[in-house]
Amino acid sequence: MTRHAVRTTAGKINRSDDLLADEKEVAAAVLRANPDFGNPHVVRCDWCHETRTLFRDENEAPFKLTSHGWLCETCNVRAASQEVKF
Repeated sequence: MTRHAVRTTAGKINRSDDLLADEKEVAAAVLRANPDFGNPHVVRCDWCHETRTLFRDENEAPFKLTSHGWLCETCNVRAASQEVKF
């Protein structure tokens, strides 16, 4: 299981009906085995409503990581983020 699989699971945490059996536990085990990953964050721009699930060292358009969180480069506004804990 890679970061991508953990990211996908984190995106489904609030929709428990979408989770497969033991999916959350498997993702949590991967994060425990790889503490350098950290917990994923759901990043959302309040202006354009774009949403991504990212780790603290990742950039993915339209979001760019800054020293104070993520910036939505499309809107040039600071994006909100919520850490997902398993």
